[in-house]
Amino acid sequence: MMVCRQINLAEVDFIMSINPFFPSTHDEQIVWLSHYSLKLPINGPVCGISDQEINETQTDLTYYIWMLQHWHPSVQRDAKDSTVYKTMMVSGSGDTAIDYPQPSVFLNPPAAPTPGIKNRLTSQINRIKVSLKYTDAIGHDLGIIASVNTTEHLVPIPNVLVELGSSGQRVTINFNKYGHDGVWIESRTNGGEWVFLAVDTLTHYYDERPLAAGNIHETREYRLRWWDKSVAHGEWSNVLTALIGS
Repeated sequence: MMVCRQINLAEVDFIMSINPFFPSTHDEQIVWLSHYSLKLPINGPVCGISDQEINETQTDLTYYIWMLQHWHPSVQRDAKDSTVYKTMMVSGSGDTAIDYPQPSVFLNPPAAPTPGIKNRLTSQINRIKVSLKYTDAIGHDLGIIASVNTTEHLVPIPNVLVELGSSGQRVTINFNKYGHDGVWIESRTNGGEWVFLAVDTLTHYYDERPLAAGNIHETREYRLRWWDKSVAHGEWSNVLTALIGS
């Protein structure tokens, strides 16, 4: 039976006033989940977590990491590729038939647990923290002690990369959400007017628009602002420039 320690109101107020220890981006979450999975068999039994629960948590974490690292990015990429293909087939031109892109195939995916992975993980961490044998050293080793974040990200901080996509060159816009729902993206081409491009709730966006008729290359500029609860707000990011075409 787990023995619990008392948490006073001052400690609760401090916990509520700091940022959660669980990262906001998928890449950071993969690192955190992998670390917790490694450290749980060491520290869990000290705080009353049974071997059976540890095994069940490892199953949860393996699937959670696989979803973030492989399944979700692939499904998102498939969706964007299908949109590009539809646009090309409906509005494009050319003399060669182009078959539709094939969806991602996953070899030997981990077994799926029941829904509620993060709820179970949160419950487990709460029980670890109220164990009589819990210490700050254990908390730091597991990565479950939040740190105060004094940095306020007033604007997105994106970067752009020109790379080869499914139908030619594309511009990849990478950014960190820093806890926001997503970003509102605008673009202009060859110094023209700014136009809405997309709202993106992932941590990257693919601009796979074809070159405008008659253009052999284009200078595309991008600016981003925060998007939360279906509203764009805040100042614009720095303008980023990418050159695509021959």
